[in-house]
Amino acid sequence: MSAGDWTEYKLGELCESVSVTHKFNKRKLIFLNTGDIEKGKFLHREYSDVKPMPGQAKKTIRKNDILFSEIRPANGRYALVDCDAEDYVVSTKLMVIRGNDKILPKYLYFFLTSNTTTTWLQHLAESRSGTFPQITFDQVADLDIHLPPKSMQKRISDFISALDDKIELNGKTNATFEAIAHAIFKEWFVDFSFPGSTGEMQDSELGPIPKGWRVGGLGALSYVQNGYAFKSSDFKDEGKIGIIKIKNINSNIVDINDTQFIEEYSVRELDKKFLIKPEALLIAMTGAEVGKIGLVPYTDNDLWMNQRVGMFMEKISNSNFYLYILLSSEAYQETIRNSALGSAQPNISSSAIENIKAILPTEDLIVNYGNILKPIFENILYNISQNHLLSRIRNSLLPRLMTGEIEV
Repeated sequence: MSAGDWTEYKLGELCESVSVTHKFNKRKLIFLNTGDIEKGKFLHREYSDVKPMPGQAKKTIRKNDILFSEIRPANGRYALVDCDAEDYVVSTKLMVIRGNDKILPKYLYFFLTSNTTTTWLQHLAESRSGTFPQITFDQVADLDIHLPPKSMQKRISDFISALDDKIELNGKTNATFEAIAHAIFKEWFVDFSFPGSTGEMQDSELGPIPKGWRVGGLGALSYVQNGYAFKSSDFKDEGKIGIIKIKNINSNIVDINDTQFIEEYSVRELDKKFLIKPEALLIAMTGAEVGKIGLVPYTDNDLWMNQRVGMFMEKISNSNFYLYILLSSEAYQETIRNSALGSAQPNISSSAIENIKAILPTEDLIVNYGNILKPIFENILYNISQNHLLSRIRNSLLPRLMTGEIEV
């Protein structure tokens, strides 16, 4: 199909902003605010009583509408309505965008949510005066779009959807793996139903524990290696040698995509103790994210650890898998936060982390648990690495497909 079959439009010629007030003819509805959607996902679909809903709960929606936040468009608060939505009411802070018969809903959604579009809309939002970076539908309507026939729209949409489906499947698979790891941890180290258990217990400062176990600092399992104080003036936006900062530790995973880089000469003579290996367990040691942990996915690039990031160095084989489950619990996250010093900028030292007390099973049991979990987490980290690759491919190809530069 030639580029001559494509037509230039302003986006406002292909869609409209819909604002129909909900009739509220039911006692319970599903209310969606800007925080209830994120990058295509509905974070909740729970019914709640209509009476206490905020005044901004007004708009009706229907299947194939696009919800798009007026505030900070780069934050990814958008979603395509994938169901009959008569029981939904949405905030006035969400644009309800509805396409006409010239453009497929999913194609319109992919155009609106591409990095190219959201980056430009964020620029427009930040250029206005006001409390928040905000856009209007008039700015959305003024966007230029090079639209192919519907048959090509469908091919492009199906291709991008297939990538998204694989990314989502990997995420669901990882959630299952994580649940298995947590279930084994609970059975062995909380319920004390572990291989070789005799049921004999002894008292400890943390309550009854199995005989032969003890209470001690986390440093008995791993010590914490601090990161290196790289010069921010040396950071670059592109390269092959990535720098892992606190911001890269999120949701128990280390984001190796959104990194800055450094030249090879900057690390040529640097001690290899700051070099991060796949499967490493990292921890944020300062700021609002203090205590957040994350495992490092597989990558072919070298990764180095910036200051105020800590890396657990195992003293017992595969003990970091035990620490990962332990430290991801809310109880230990709170313990770390409480151990951090400073109010404006909380900080925690390596020694403070190593001195945090925990119930320590026997070394054999920790090794056994780690050996069971290792293949589980290898699969998790492989899926994360694959998702990083698929996301890069998707985000690279989408704008080129939508301009006709390449064909599916």
